[in-house]
Amino acid sequence: MTGIIDVHTHYLPKIYTEALKRHIPGNPDGWATPDWTPATTLDFMKKNNISYSVLSLSSPHFNFGDRQETLEIARKANEEGERLTIAHPDQLGYLASLPLPYVNDAVTEVNWALAHHARGFTVPTNTRGIYFGSPIFDEVYAQLNAAKAVVAMHPNQPSDLPKNVNIDLPTPLMGFFIDTTMTFMNLLEYHFFDRFPDIKLIVPHAGAFLGILADRDETFVKAQYQTDLFAAMKHVYFDTAGAVFPRQLPMLLTLADEQHILYGSDIPYTELGLSSQLLSIIVDADDKKASRKMKLVQTAHRFDHFYAKHKKLAEIPTLLDMVIKMMNGAEILTPTLKKEILTDNAKTLLGL
Repeated sequence: MTGIIDVHTHYLPKIYTEALKRHIPGNPDGWATPDWTPATTLDFMKKNNISYSVLSLSSPHFNFGDRQETLEIARKANEEGERLTIAHPDQLGYLASLPLPYVNDAVTEVNWALAHHARGFTVPTNTRGIYFGSPIFDEVYAQLNAAKAVVAMHPNQPSDLPKNVNIDLPTPLMGFFIDTTMTFMNLLEYHFFDRFPDIKLIVPHAGAFLGILADRDETFVKAQYQTDLFAAMKHVYFDTAGAVFPRQLPMLLTLADEQHILYGSDIPYTELGLSSQLLSIIVDADDKKASRKMKLVQTAHRFDHFYAKHKKLAEIPTLLDMVIKMMNGAEILTPTLKKEILTDNAKTLLGL
């Protein structure tokens, strides 16, 4: 397997989308639920040289307060994941969903998934206000640890949001980062990494706010939790879903193990064209094609006066500046590091 491996990409089984329509009016998390079919993923893979994609459910988590409904959605979504894996064994895998916070049922689902082709598991940062890492789920963690399972955390809406501020801001733009960061701190408080060291945890979106908070919080964590934040960041895995250049990924790489960084597209929640552009920044880093592109962008800036006279084109200079900055951020990607992020690290993690 020489192509790119995508560890953060989503599928939308019918039972899941129907539940969203029943329980959440309008757009869940303030973000439209995208259309999806298997062809959506397979076509994106073909266009972007992606050899293998690992499918999982996104947010919101599917527990809307009814235990039986939660169990049904988890099982049917996992059965759909298995069907896709069997139909496309060389291209698709899936992460099984768990009916949290129902502990016994979640343990049952872990065992079912391990016998039904699951590549690992996906868990929400919180469900019904109970956060991953909390001791209430110890039996689930023990089962995952015994299996040396890959577990990808996915942000959910924070259990409580501040009132009368940013009321029109979709949750994925800030709330997801808040919940991911809070969940990581929760894992540290309860010594998750010490107690369950064989769980291979993937933290999404390049670690959310961890890159900028690690130095600020490290002393407190060591004194109050008696654990090492920096060691935990070396221990876990991170995916690159979202816009991680020019700043976020370079900062994360000062704290993370570079062999624990994995590519993630986040399609179809990230629009396919944008996701292709974000991937090309990694693929073209330190590349002759990238150098030519930068020269073209710089040449285009000579025509700023033209854009200023045409309102429909007024955003072009800003977009071109963004491209230059993001490509400059990607200069940290040596050919070896690019190959690790796009292919090698995931192959090792997933045993491909």
